[in-house]
Order: sequence, then structure tokens, then C-alpha cells
Amino acid sequence: MLLPAALALALSAAPSCVEVLSISDLHGRIAVLPRIAAEIAPVRARGPSLLLDAGDSAQGTVEASLSRGDAVVAGFAALGVDAAALGNHDLDFGQEQARRRIAAAPYPTLAANLRDAATGGMPDWKGLEASRIFRLPGGPVVGVFGLSTPSTPRQTMPGNTAGLRFAKMPLVAERQARDLRARGAEIVIGLVHAGGSCRDAGSPDDLGSCDPRGELFSLARALPDGLVDALVGGHTHGYLSHRVNGVALLQAGSKGEAVGWLTLCVGQPARFHLAVRPGDGKGGGPEGGDPKVRAAVAPYLAAADAERQRPVGVRLDRPLGRGRDRVSPLGAVAAQAARSAMGAEIGLVNAGALRASLPAGELRYGQLYEAMPFDDGLALVRMSGKDLVAVLSALSSFRRESPQVAGVVFDGSTARTCAGEPVDPARTYSVAMNEFLAEGGDGVRGILSRLPAGAKTIRGDLRLRDATLAWLRTASPAQRGRPCP
Repeated sequence: MLLPAALALALSAAPSCVEVLSISDLHGRIAVLPRIAAEIAPVRARGPSLLLDAGDSAQGTVEASLSRGDAVVAGFAALGVDAAALGNHDLDFGQEQARRRIAAAPYPTLAANLRDAATGGMPDWKGLEASRIFRLPGGPVVGVFGLSTPSTPRQTMPGNTAGLRFAKMPLVAERQARDLRARGAEIVIGLVHAGGSCRDAGSPDDLGSCDPRGELFSLARALPDGLVDALVGGHTHGYLSHRVNGVALLQAGSKGEAVGWLTLCVGQPARFHLAVRPGDGKGGGPEGGDPKVRAAVAPYLAAADAERQRPVGVRLDRPLGRGRDRVSPLGAVAAQAARSAMGAEIGLVNAGALRASLPAGELRYGQLYEAMPFDDGLALVRMSGKDLVAVLSALSSFRRESPQVAGVVFDGSTARTCAGEPVDPARTYSVAMNEFLAEGGDGVRGILSRLPAGAKTIRGDLRLRDATLAWLRTASPAQRGRPCP
């Protein structure tokens, strides 16, 4: 009779644990989801688990665009996602589409700091919640709250966040965590579309390779001791398996290249594991992976395949690379295309508008789309040289990225024309730019809002992607990739 009693005592003393799996910034790469499902199945079979998405899933590929994000919802539903954060690019198809997509998902979208600007409360969207309690059979009670970076309005088309605002994260996080604890949560997780960056993830407590200015780091430092167990992040496309102020930080890159994994047990420090790589093991291969998930995404992939493979009538003799720390060959092409399409003196595109390089050879539509996935229109803006330099400087300081330009050379502080003359502060220049910038994205709203009425003309029907294709069809190989003739 003593053995069963001792066994019962041992079991009651065993820690209550949950396996936490995270993906982020999928950007429409639904083809990888069947392989992810196969690779994480053994982890989920270990015991109670949660699969969390930290946002920016709905946009970035042809299949995602054709379905306006519905393909990702179908894939996530089959994959068994338990909750998602709201990323800035999850709003790229507009508020109404985001609202419809969130309502259709079988999992909640968590955004505790999202506010209706008119009422001050959370928007009344079906499926949108501040937090969710998960009572896991055989495991702990887990509370998960969601947050989105307050910079969201600057990182999608401004019209996509009209009437919305995003409150600062620390106070909201503390309030949500205390509420979840009061409701019985034994473990509290923040699911946050904001992130950080570390060069080395070898030791959770070694922060020497980390940028301490990252939003997820700042949030962790602001939280009271012991209130939040983990922050699952995204947005920066980085990797985190670190501990800050006693809070476990988990982030797993982007585009489905990895799944983050940590074990949380009540009353114990988090245990970090190597990220799960869907390209490794039995889940690899284009036809591999979980059959249920593969069936869910197959119709969307089939519909997109013909469009992706369509030749567009351009052959590149060399790759057009993308970069953010200087004017890249692809950036110069995009800026030249905007300049040509709008008949402007200067072309300007923000570095974040470009998401992949273009390879040498026959160009296909899918390659062009993935390089320029946003449905940006073009704009012609007439501004003084002083305001032009202010815009270029603002873009250089925002996320420390270089503006992609044509017809002008900018070194971070001064601007010169291609003829080598300084930009005249008093002269009015015609500047073609993508619609995102013209509407004030990437931190230039304050400058452009000062321009007089009529200074800005927007062509929402003329997309940057289409203008770039048209320019590539007529430009000589020597012209491609150069900001100046």
C-alpha cells in the first residue's frame, strides 16, 4: 500500500510544464507549413504544448496575395496554431480584410494594446482579444496576452491604421499579466510583434552579443520580477533564446525557417532548446510533411503556381541585389522606375519596400512579386530641397537604413544631384516615391504633412512593382542598378 501512495506523492510534486513553440514573420510562406507540422509533432507529443505565432504572417507571397491572407489562416488552422499576435504587415490588405480574416480564424488574435482612437477601448472585432487563458489537460494554466509594436502605423500604409492607435507596451503588459494571474494563470506569456537581435544564442544568460535597445529587451526590463515568464517575439526577423530580468525571450527568425522552442514549468527557470528546423529530418522535401496541413494549403499553392512561373519578358544579365545599408542595385532600379513613371527629377523608395533580390536570367512574376510584395502605388511630391534632405535624413535614421534613390546622391547628411551640385534648399524639386512614403510611412509623416495643399499627387492605380517591370523592359543592362546615369 505504501508504493502507490509514494508514487502519488511523487507525481503531485512533479512540476507542471508546457512546451512553447513559436513562429513569426511567416510572410505568406505557407509551403513550409506541412514540414513544420511534421517536425514539431514529436515536441507536441511530449505533453501539454502551445504553438504561438508572433505576427506578420498574412502577406509576402503570391499565394498569400491572391487569397488576401486567407491561405495563411487555412494553413495555421490545420497546423494547430493556438494564438497569434497582430503584426504591422497583417494589416497590409486593409482593416476590413484584416477584420474579416481574424474573425474567420479558429484561433484568437491577441492585441491588448490596440485601441480604437475614438473610444479608447479595443476595437470590437470578432476574434480579436487582449488575452486568452489556456487550461491544458495534464498541464499548467497558461495565460497569454498579445501586443503589437507602437510603431505599427509607420510600418504599414498609414491608411491601414486609420482610427487605430497602439499604446505603449510596458504598462499594458503589466496590467494584462496581473489580470491573468488573478484569473488563475500559473504561467504567463507575452506574445509580442516586436523583437530584438543577438548574434549568438549559445548561452541564454550571455547578452554580450545582443542589442540592448531592442523592443523586447526594453519590455522585459520594464516588467516586475516574476510577473511574466516569457516573451515570444517577432518583427525583427532575428533569433532570441535569452533571459533578461528573469524573463525568457524567444524569437525564431522569419519565413518559416525555424520554430522556436522552450519548456516552461511552474516555479522553475525556462529551459531553452535548439530551434526546430523544418528543412531537417523527415519533414524535408517539397512533398513531405504532414498530409493534413499539405491538403489545407495545396489549393492556394496550385492557384499561385502558374502566376509565379509566368515569364515577364525581362532577362537580367546579372543579379539585382537588395540591401538596406546603402543604395542597392535593386533599390536604384526601383527608384529609377518610380522617377521614370512619374516624370520626376528624383526617385525615392524606402529600403523596407524591397524584400528579396532578383536573380540573373529570365525573370518570372513570382520573383518580382517576392522582391516587391506590397501593393504600393506611386506618388509625385513637389518639395523644397530643404524638405527633401529632411526626408532623406529621416529615412536614414529610421531603423538606420539607407533611402533608395535615383537622380540624387545622399551620404547621410548632404545631398547632391547626379551632376555633383548640392541640392538647393530653396528650390522646388519633383520627387517620385512609393505611396507608403508619400502617406508618411517610415517616420516622414511630420515632414510631408507640412507641405502645401496640392504638393502631392498619388497614383494608387500605378503600382511600384508594375512600374519597375515596365522600366526594366526598356532600360539597357548598363542602366540597371545605378542611381545616376
